[in-house]
Amino acid sequence: MKKSILILWVLSLISFNGCGAVKGLMTYGTDPSLDTITQVHTLPRMNSVGFEWKKIEDHRIHGVNIYRGSASQDIQSFKRIGTVGNRYATHFVDTHVKADSTYRYTFSTFAFGKESRHSEPIEVKTLPAFSAVSFVKAYKVAPSVVKLLWKPHADSSINTYIVERSVDGAEWKYVSQVQGQLMAEYIDTFVRGGHTYSYRIIAQSYDKIHAYPSQPTKITL
Repeated sequence: MKKSILILWVLSLISFNGCGAVKGLMTYGTDPSLDTITQVHTLPRMNSVGFEWKKIEDHRIHGVNIYRGSASQDIQSFKRIGTVGNRYATHFVDTHVKADSTYRYTFSTFAFGKESRHSEPIEVKTLPAFSAVSFVKAYKVAPSVVKLLWKPHADSSINTYIVERSVDGAEWKYVSQVQGQLMAEYIDTFVRGGHTYSYRIIAQSYDKIHAYPSQPTKITL
């Protein structure tokens, strides 16, 4: 009995026409008579891409599907990343992108389980990440103490510095973070003689966007 109820529940989700959590369960046939979105304005940022299109006039249409792929993929390989479940809406924002990366998007309209032909792919390149902190230097200030100094990042969007360390050439690991754009030092007391320590600084903005890592600085105790 419980198994039958579960199957009916899943089928009801698949047949539901809308957006939100169930959009990934929807499968669509094609209705060539539905209007296709032909002009989309894009606004790329480092970690997001905004889209705007003209109001949909076709009263049959319930909303818009958004598909994304890489620069090397064909349309058939694109994945649906969002659904706007209202034909009066004219905006969508993709927040699952990386800085300095190229993506391709295509759009379709839908109604009653059918969707229009896909629009021609739009290629979008997100903005480059923040530049790296330009100067970092490690100093031995006591037998088991290393002091890091760096030049504050020039961009006012930066409010955090992430400190990473490599011991004797091993992989980079998170050590700590320092708050404030103008705060430009860190003191590492978890070091021992006989080892070589490399450090690098990664600036981070208010909305958690990382700059490129700084050039490493190295010190042997």
